[in-house]
Amino acid sequence: MENNQHSQQRLSNTIKPAGMGLEEWQVALRRGQAQREHFIINELGVQFSPGEYQVRNPRSRSQYKVIYRGAYSPWNYCSCPDFRTSGLGTCKHVEAVKLWLQAAGKEPYSKEPEYSSVYVDYRGGRSIRIRIGEAHRKELTALTHEYFDQASVLRPEAFARFDTFMEKARSIDPSLRCYPDALELIISERERQQRATLMDQVYTDEALDALLTAPLYPYQKEGVRFAVKAGKAIIADEMGLGKTVQAICCAEVYLRQKMAESALIVCPTSLKYQWKKDIERWAGGQVLIIEGYASKRLELYNASVPYKIVSYQSLLGDIKSLNRISTDLLIMDEVQRLKNWNTQLAWAVRRIDAHYSVLLSGTPLENKLDELCSIVQLADPFCLAPLYRFRYDHIVTDPESGKAVGYKNLSDIKDKLKGTLIRRTRQSVQLQLPKRTDQFIVIPMSPEQSSRHEELRSAVARLVSKWSRSHTLSEEERRRLLLMLGQMRMLADSTFIIDQNQENHHDVKVSEVMNILEDALSSDQAKVVIFSEWERMIRLVQTELDSRSIRYEVLHGSLSAQKRDEAVGRFTSESDCRIFLSTDAGSTGLNLQAASILINLDLPWNPAVLEQRISRIYRIGQEEPIQVLNLVSKDSIEERMIERLRFKRSLFEGTLDGGDDTIFLSEDRFQGFMESLSLSLTFPKEEEGQGARSKEQENTIATQNQSSCSPSHAPCAEITAFLSSLRDILQSPEKTKQLAEAITQILNET
Repeated sequence: MENNQHSQQRLSNTIKPAGMGLEEWQVALRRGQAQREHFIINELGVQFSPGEYQVRNPRSRSQYKVIYRGAYSPWNYCSCPDFRTSGLGTCKHVEAVKLWLQAAGKEPYSKEPEYSSVYVDYRGGRSIRIRIGEAHRKELTALTHEYFDQASVLRPEAFARFDTFMEKARSIDPSLRCYPDALELIISERERQQRATLMDQVYTDEALDALLTAPLYPYQKEGVRFAVKAGKAIIADEMGLGKTVQAICCAEVYLRQKMAESALIVCPTSLKYQWKKDIERWAGGQVLIIEGYASKRLELYNASVPYKIVSYQSLLGDIKSLNRISTDLLIMDEVQRLKNWNTQLAWAVRRIDAHYSVLLSGTPLENKLDELCSIVQLADPFCLAPLYRFRYDHIVTDPESGKAVGYKNLSDIKDKLKGTLIRRTRQSVQLQLPKRTDQFIVIPMSPEQSSRHEELRSAVARLVSKWSRSHTLSEEERRRLLLMLGQMRMLADSTFIIDQNQENHHDVKVSEVMNILEDALSSDQAKVVIFSEWERMIRLVQTELDSRSIRYEVLHGSLSAQKRDEAVGRFTSESDCRIFLSTDAGSTGLNLQAASILINLDLPWNPAVLEQRISRIYRIGQEEPIQVLNLVSKDSIEERMIERLRFKRSLFEGTLDGGDDTIFLSEDRFQGFMESLSLSLTFPKEEEGQGARSKEQENTIATQNQSSCSPSHAPCAEITAFLSSLRDILQSPEKTKQLAEAITQILNET
C-alpha cells in the first residue's frame, strides 16, 4: 500500500508541478531518490563525531560522508558532487540519513559542537566561512575580525594570509578544524592569484613569442593568458583560428615554470600525428604517442617525456584497466565529443586527475544547451551549476511534455562563462583571411530519385498525420520514421547509397561535381576538397575520377591515423594531386589550406558539422579566396533543411557569439520535432497554386546556380522569396555583404 502511494506521488524529473517552487521541487526529487534507493547508513563515533554518518550505495559502490544536524541546518554537509553544486543544502544522501533517523525513531544531533571549523558554504555559490564553537569563543572571535567579514566569510585579500590565520587560531584552540574541501578551495584561489601575477608581469608579448618557433597573433596571446590564469579553461575559438598552437604555448608556460612535468593530449585518432607534428614544429618538444597493444600503452603513460598523446578510443580502454590516470596538464581536443555526459567516454575522461587543463572546441554548442553544460563541467563544475537552475533560466519547455522548444536569456550564459571559456570569431579578431563565398547550388533529382523520394515522403507524412491526431507513435513506428528520413536524405544524393548498384545508380550530383571539377582543374593551381556524409557517395566520385585518370586522395573512417596523415601530406605537397575526397571522419582537425574550393555533396543536419568541413580550408594559413559550393537536391528534404540549419546556427550565436537573446524552435514558439517535420514535408511543387507561402517557407534561403538548374517558380514567387529573405538579412551588415556576394540572381523572364 505504501509503495503504491509512493509511485502515485512520484514527481516528474522534467516538469515542475504547478504550485511548487523550483527548489522545493528539486528537494522533493532528491527525497524521492532517497526513498527508492537502498543505502547502507552507519553512524560514526557518537562520542567523538556526533551527527556524522557514512552513506554507502552497494550498487554503485560509492561512499560519502554526511553531517546532519537537523532539517535546514546550515551545518548539514555531504561529500557528494550534487551537494556541492546544487546549492540546495541537501542531496539524496542527506535525505536518506533524515529518513533513516525517522524510521529508527532517533532525533538528529542538533547541538552545536564545542570545536570551531572552517568550511565551504555551497549555498548560492561557494564561500569560505568560519563557525566559532564554545571553546575559546572570545579569543577566536577577536582574531577572525581581521580575516573574515561580518557574515563570517573569508575576505578576498585574506586568502594569501590564510596560513597565518590558521597558525594563530590553532595556538588559541588546537581543536580548530579546516575541512579538506575548504583547504582545497583556498589553495586553488591562491594559485589562481599567483598565475595571474605571473602572466601579467612575467609573460609579456615578447616572452610568449620566445616560447615558440614563431610569433603568435595578439588574440592568441590573450587566449594563452586567459587559459593559464584560469588553470582549467576552454578555448572555444572559431575553427581555423589556431587553438592548437595556443594549447601548446600554455603547455610550454606550465613546463618551463616547473608547474608541470608533462602534458597528456587526448584527441581523435585521426589527429594524433597532426598534434605530434605541431608540437615538434612549434615547441620542439619530445613527443610520445601512446598506441599499440594495451599492455604497451599502460607502460607508456609513465614515460618521462614532456608530451604524451593518446586517442579517445585508447583512453577509454586504458581507464578501464587503470581505473584512474594522473597528469599535471590535460589538453583535450575536439572536446564536443563529450557533450553527452552519460557516455562511457565521458565517464572515462572524468577519471583523469589533472591539476591543469586546456579544453579545445570550435563548436562547444552543436544542438542543445545541455551539451554546453556537459563540456563546461569538465573545466568548472560550478560555472553553470546547478543544472536545474540553468534549465529553468534558459530553456523554454513544453508544459505537457517537458521537452525543450526554445531558449531564452542566452546573453546571461555568456556572462557566466567569462571566467572559464574564451571564444573569438574571425570577425571579432579582424583576422585578414581571404574572401569566402558560399553558394547553394540547387540541382534537380533524376526521375527515379524523385519517385522513390516521394514514396518515402508520403509514408513519413502518414506517420506524421497519425502523430498529429493522437500525439503518439509506437516504438516501431518511431524507428521506421527515423529510418525513412535517413533514406530520404540518401536518395537526395544517389540511389546507390541505398541499393549499392553501381552499374544502374540514379543521381545528378555526381555529374554536377564533375562539371565543377572540369572548370576548377582548368586552372593551374586550384585544389578541391569534396565532403559527403556517406562513403558510398564518395565512392561514386572516385569511380568517375578513375575513369578520367584524375589523381586524388581519399579519407574515410576505416583509414588508419598514419594513412590519413600520409594522404593529407600528399594532397598538400604534391602539385599533381588536386582533389581530396572525405567523409565527415575528416571534418575535424585536418589542415587542408592547400585547397581553395570546397564542395559539400550533401548538407548535414548540424550547422556545426558544416562549419567544421569548411574550416578545413578556411583557416590560418589560407592565402587564396575560398569558394564553398553546397549541392542541394531540388524538392527534397535536403532543400527544406536550410531553415533548420539557420535556427541551430542562431542558437550557437546567441549563446557564445552575442546573437539573438531568445531563440525558439519554430514560428509559434512551441513547435516540437514533429511539427517541424510536418513543415519539412511540404515541398515547393505542392505549393504552386495554393496561395501565399508560410513565413517559414519565405525565410528559407537557397541560392540557385542558373547554369546548373533553371528556376521552376514564377518570377513573382522568386521575387517574393528574395524580398522575404532580404528583410531578415538586411538587419546584419555581414549578412548583407554575403547576400550581395552569394545570392544575387538573374531572372531571364524579367
